[in-house]
Amino acid sequence: MGGLMMAGALANGQCSFASSTTWVSLSAPMGGSMGSDYVQDACRGKNAFIQAVVNLIGQCPVNNSTLGLAYQDERFCTSALNEAFAAAQDAFRSNVHAAICSDNYSGLLSIEQLKYSLGGSFVSHKSKQNDGIVEFSSCAKGLEMSKFGSTYSDTFYLTQLNHADTTFRYGDSLFSNSQKPVKWFECLL
Repeated sequence: MGGLMMAGALANGQCSFASSTTWVSLSAPMGGSMGSDYVQDACRGKNAFIQAVVNLIGQCPVNNSTLGLAYQDERFCTSALNEAFAAAQDAFRSNVHAAICSDNYSGLLSIEQLKYSLGGSFVSHKSKQNDGIVEFSSCAKGLEMSKFGSTYSDTFYLTQLNHADTTFRYGDSLFSNSQKPVKWFECLL
């Protein structure tokens, strides 16, 4: 979410980068997240069981940060939010130097793996290519998809990691080149 906030701040003139700045984006929801739409539906009582679970974990009423991640051009996304997404995507495209996104939520073996597998399976994502929270198409929104490659030496890295894995919490896979976020970051340095 930090990447989307940074892009929004750049788009609104709230800040600017020095010429020496290098922006590295980590799984930014540049087109929103279907997770937001899912929680909003749940809090409205679309499914009583899901509403009970979402209430239990304190997601209802929906907070402003979740509302602000409504999926672009979908029913919970206002025209003002759609415009803000478009402006943020322009700023993202013009300023980002490297990005990590994912097309598979299974990720690395970790204590968070189940959570993101459930998110990738149960949330009504527009695509199966997601990290459990953010779809690849949202993470790469504003960029050319052809820029992405599946090895850690690619500046724009398309991984098979869940959302938490792209924050470097669980290191690298021993075997798969599409699951080496730490090595990717080291290669950027």
